[in-house]
Amino acid sequence: MATAARRLIEQAKRLPARDRRRVLSAIEASLEKPSSPAVRQASRRTYEALIALAATAHSDACDVSSDKYAHLAAAYSDDA
Repeated sequence: MATAARRLIEQAKRLPARDRRRVLSAIEASLEKPSSPAVRQASRRTYEALIALAATAHSDACDVSSDKYAHLAAAYSDDA
């Protein structure tokens, strides 16, 4: 995809100024259009899948918040 975009940019650089402005206007207009219903539906399905996945992961790692009293005790004992 990046290669195709670079090729388009190189071709656009060789256009006369008037044609470059038309190309830019067309690109800007296409970006302003609302997405199609299919794109919105796919985005919604992705969002719903991520919500369903939320809070289902587990890690055996211990962080400060899950064992804060042990960490606090170690921190206070170092100050003495």
